[in-house]
Amino acid sequence: MKHISYFVLPLLLVAVVFLSSAVVPGFSTVTTMGSVDLSPGKGPVGIDVEITGVATTNVTNLDQSCTIFSPSNPDIVTAAACVVNGDGSTSGNFTGSFTVGNVPLGEYVIEVTACTGNNGCVPSRGDWVQTIFVVQSSPTIWTPYGLFGVPGNTLQVYGSGFSLNDNSCTLAGEAVEGSAISCRISGGSLTALFVVASIPNGYYELTATGNTGDSANTVVGA
Repeated sequence: MKHISYFVLPLLLVAVVFLSSAVVPGFSTVTTMGSVDLSPGKGPVGIDVEITGVATTNVTNLDQSCTIFSPSNPDIVTAAACVVNGDGSTSGNFTGSFTVGNVPLGEYVIEVTACTGNNGCVPSRGDWVQTIFVVQSSPTIWTPYGLFGVPGNTLQVYGSGFSLNDNSCTLAGEAVEGSAISCRISGGSLTALFVVASIPNGYYELTATGNTGDSANTVVGA
């Protein structure tokens, strides 16, 4: 069963040294405190990615702006925007987004750097955190990790990597009773809900198809 994986790393500010194998050489020592999340965490070239995080600090060097960057390949981050909503407070959220640029398939380090002032931040200086984005060529769908379908109950489906021209979708498979309760695609990301059919215990293939004809499969346990 495929499932979503978000790399949540401690973020901004104060001295906590964290060594991660996900970080590229030269960027493995991070002094951070807080959290960061990518949504989605994987997808094709051209997909829009939202970034959210929480910054907390008790020091006087308060952050007022932030920058999104990739030490793996700067070309992956295009049309980036980032804002520290706390505006220099000791506890503030930062939000941002970027569009995945034209880069080869694979894993890329995405970094958010926060700093004072409003002139942008120098990557990997001051308060910064890193996580991974996976550039993939085809759509992927999954159900929540560890969750099995119980006949008569509803089950959520998530997906990424669908065409940016998709806005609706369908679900098909023995596990689906009738048609999906809902199925929509926005920015290449899929969310759907269906009622689990009365089926014997086992594993069943589930297919999601976008309105442009692209599709993805996963396996649902019941």
